[in-house]
Amino acid sequence: MSRSKLTRLKNIRVVVSLVFFVLISLLFLDPWNTISTEFTNYVVALQLIPALLKILFYTGVTTIGLILIILLTIAFGRVYCSTICPIGTLQDIVIYLKRKIKLRERFQYKKSPYIYHYLLLILLTIFTIAGSTTLLNLFEPFSNYGRILTNTAEPLIILTNNFVSNILGDFQLYFVYALPLRKISLDILAIPILFLALTVYMSYSHGRLFCNSLCPAGALLGLISRFSVFKIVINEAACNECGACEKVCKANCIESETKRIDFASCIGCFNCIKSCPTSGVIYAGIKLRNASTSPVAFNSSRRNFFKYNIIPAAVTSLPVMSVKDTIGNKSSGFYEARRHPISPPGSISIEHFKSLCTACHLCVTSCPTHVLYPTLFDYGIDGILQPKLNYDASFCNYDCNICTLICPSGAILPVDVASKKLIQIGRTHFVKEDCVVIDKKKECAACAEHCPTKAVRMVPYEGKLKLPELNNDLCTGCGACEYACPTTPRKAIYVRRNEVHLQAIKPDVKKKEDVPEGLIEFPF
Repeated sequence: MSRSKLTRLKNIRVVVSLVFFVLISLLFLDPWNTISTEFTNYVVALQLIPALLKILFYTGVTTIGLILIILLTIAFGRVYCSTICPIGTLQDIVIYLKRKIKLRERFQYKKSPYIYHYLLLILLTIFTIAGSTTLLNLFEPFSNYGRILTNTAEPLIILTNNFVSNILGDFQLYFVYALPLRKISLDILAIPILFLALTVYMSYSHGRLFCNSLCPAGALLGLISRFSVFKIVINEAACNECGACEKVCKANCIESETKRIDFASCIGCFNCIKSCPTSGVIYAGIKLRNASTSPVAFNSSRRNFFKYNIIPAAVTSLPVMSVKDTIGNKSSGFYEARRHPISPPGSISIEHFKSLCTACHLCVTSCPTHVLYPTLFDYGIDGILQPKLNYDASFCNYDCNICTLICPSGAILPVDVASKKLIQIGRTHFVKEDCVVIDKKKECAACAEHCPTKAVRMVPYEGKLKLPELNNDLCTGCGACEYACPTTPRKAIYVRRNEVHLQAIKPDVKKKEDVPEGLIEFPF
């Protein structure tokens, strides 16, 4: 392949990586929900770790994406890391900006810490198989990038949108409408900010160190890329040992002194090919490599990690931590329920959700009612940062199934709207003494008015006053009643989760002509 074609190949790689970077960013920065779920599925299907998890329970476009990633790696090495992974592109941007600030940027070969990298991959695998995604949530690149945008950039976009909406409203222009702003606590915000700071520091100081020391996708693809068909190799006949290739290798995988390239660390960025003055670095297939280059030596000690003793799976049995509520009477049941977060429809059970959710927060940013909120330890240590339904902030829309369609890891499986309407994620409970009807002798029917299935209806109590009556066979646990309840500091009606999601009875919806004259039908 000629030098001009190789340079063109590098330019194509840069363009492709920027396209994926922008597309993935838009998925998390779309508070107006303008991007279709079908398009979202096609983009996230190419994210390695979520795709591996999802294929365990669901096949479809995710399977195609996973097969494509594996085939690309077998053919061309770790091009996933340099083109599709958003954290990879973020590191490249930092390295590029550093080069602009410091005119001379020099990297040098560093022996990759394979033992620690692969040991981390093994631990991640053991934890995940045992049902804990704690380590995976902390290191998986796509999910970390999603949390960075959801918890830092998206609020800024919403604030800007609402500022513009207020300004235009003064001129009676309403094509830009205000959006609800999700409240994120500092402890939840700290983790994505710390990850961003760590990634920026590592890439600024050491190039692609995160990819080759902490990233689970990088470790997995590094194993496959050792046997890839096409690789960047050094042609000893043309190499003059100038070291130009090593100085620009951001993966620190070229040792110009011994003319070796570490295939497992190489991400195929083509910087070395562009910088080589003598065509001593080439991109070749197996046949050409065998004919024109000397064999590339491998350090067999790197594989000795297989001999190490792995911590048994029992270590994943970590104690579950809960966020304790400090307001009100803990024995009332309401605050007991608050210690048990509710998982979204389609997640089957709490155990299923916790074992597969990588806390990418794509469902959080895509939820049109903003009822999904990130948590810290609400699900316990093994469910760090996984989202829950927050009925203080909103409710789960009865006719919405967006979160079930866009989950990249299979923690929330796809369900159609008709099926979603019958999924019971929790059951409603009523604390009579807290209700304003009894406590303050005031009329209130907020819970019944907002219930989409009429699982809550009003029955006579005293005089004109009426009290809620529950039919939990109809309840889906959507939280509309809890959100609408005006009582403070605790709600008189609230939802307790189902550990395993159940099936609700389909409500008997009256036809329009059967509604008595003068009665306003609730618009669900």
